[in-house]
Amino acid sequence: MKKLFSSIFLIFCLLLLFYSSHMYYTLYRFNPTNVVQNIKYISSDQFKGRLPGTLENQEIATYINSELKKSGLKPYKCNEFQNFKVKYPKTIKGSPYLKVSGKDGILIKDFVYSKDFKEDMVNFRTNHLTFNKSNVTAITKDYIKVSTADGPFILFVPPNNDLSFRSSFISGSKYNMYIMVTNQSLTRLKDLIGKDNTVDCFVPYEAPETTVSNVMGYLEGTDTSSPPIIISAHFDHIGTDLNGTIYNGALDNASGLSFMLEMSNYLTSLGKPNRSILFIGFNAEEFGCLGSSQFITKYKAYIKNSKVFNFDMIGSNNPIPLCIMGSKNDTTKTPFIKSISKICESEKIFFNYLFEDASDHESFRKQNIDAITFCDNDMTRIHTPKDTYDHISLSAIERCYNVASNAIVKCVFKDDLIILYYKECFLISIIGILIFSLLYNRSTKNT
Repeated sequence: MKKLFSSIFLIFCLLLLFYSSHMYYTLYRFNPTNVVQNIKYISSDQFKGRLPGTLENQEIATYINSELKKSGLKPYKCNEFQNFKVKYPKTIKGSPYLKVSGKDGILIKDFVYSKDFKEDMVNFRTNHLTFNKSNVTAITKDYIKVSTADGPFILFVPPNNDLSFRSSFISGSKYNMYIMVTNQSLTRLKDLIGKDNTVDCFVPYEAPETTVSNVMGYLEGTDTSSPPIIISAHFDHIGTDLNGTIYNGALDNASGLSFMLEMSNYLTSLGKPNRSILFIGFNAEEFGCLGSSQFITKYKAYIKNSKVFNFDMIGSNNPIPLCIMGSKNDTTKTPFIKSISKICESEKIFFNYLFEDASDHESFRKQNIDAITFCDNDMTRIHTPKDTYDHISLSAIERCYNVASNAIVKCVFKDDLIILYYKECFLISIIGILIFSLLYNRSTKNT
């Protein structure tokens, strides 16, 4: 009887050793250095800020599709791309100007582009504005609001008097055009308008409609009746200004996209999951989360009970906590958020919460689908030309991986103990074999 038990114990340990060691040696190891190299490539000048509607944005979509295919992912519902229509800011011929003329038409002041004034990218329903004091509807130390026959406009001082900041493009926003001016320029404008002069402003942009794409890659699980776990990141950014200055968008969001692509390599190496996984590169997040909204409009019936892990701004080199971002109606007690926070606590991760509709989790939460965004909420360089790859931290990327991989693997491999605990299984099998060897040697000596 003892011999039988010993034999069964040894076979169990050997099988455990075989499967756990196979797991160990075939597993693709998530590499933060690969993430940084991908961030460097995606945020390079070659792609000119990845503005939706541009060739460079399309090129990144094609690149994402290629990388997802390399991971072994398949189209979702027979589609690799999901196309949809957006309006986008397109440059046209002409030079920007902001001028003030007297009643006789003689030029009084010609402001200098990017020194005294600059367009903000929020909207270009109209690109030309002419007004005098009769058109002014509000005036403060920070802005001048104007209403003409063409609609409402605003000239305002940006935060920190910094003209290099560039907002997201929101075609349905309140004002037809947004013009940033320095404090000094606003003071001068107010003085000149008060003397009944005429302000003339032109910015060479229009907002035509175009077609852009989300990118999808699907890893089918054994339980195809359950909705997929969704892993996502947006890949668009805000392009270039009229001087050709590139807004590279390394942290926002070449980082989240690169993180997602590296996660696809890791997760596919684990084998077929219990629950299917859908990887999505969302487009037009900078236009008001349009890509994720369009995705839900089309696929809502298939993802009603999905869980969404979104990645936006991963890898800041500033000493800030990892942020778990939920929607404005979520709290620390929201079950999905609470489960992630417990992992952070068990891994001793420095983290905090943010409850804002500020990334693609917003679209899912509006449909009551569990969704969070992992984020390094560092706004110091966001939407400026300073958001470049050399400010990315390897340790911050690894920190996010330690939490996200733990949560995702538990969701998609919940019944596979070898995958969930392969390191522990490997150690147990070695200890078991050693114990068996010691007992066997002792019994041999006794005989």
